[in-house]
Amino acid sequence: MKRIINGCEIVWAGERVFADRQNPPNYGYLFDVSADRKRVVRCAHLPAIGGGGDTTDAETRSRLERDAKQAVEEFLRQEREGI
Repeated sequence: MKRIINGCEIVWAGERVFADRQNPPNYGYLFDVSADRKRVVRCAHLPAIGGGGDTTDAETRSRLERDAKQAVEEFLRQEREGI
């Protein structure tokens, strides 16, 4: 199942969830989730997607990761509720 939530394309990647930001700066995040698929356990930030070096400051990267995590939490909620 793939969904767009808060500007992120969210999709299952095996036992993990992948969140790909749809707007620049384009980042991907791979989230480990609990065995019951109810919560995010940890995030592995992937490098910026698409050419060029990463010039995003640490505060912005932190906010983007937080936004992606919230999108994944919403995705997990929707999956549980069958939405």
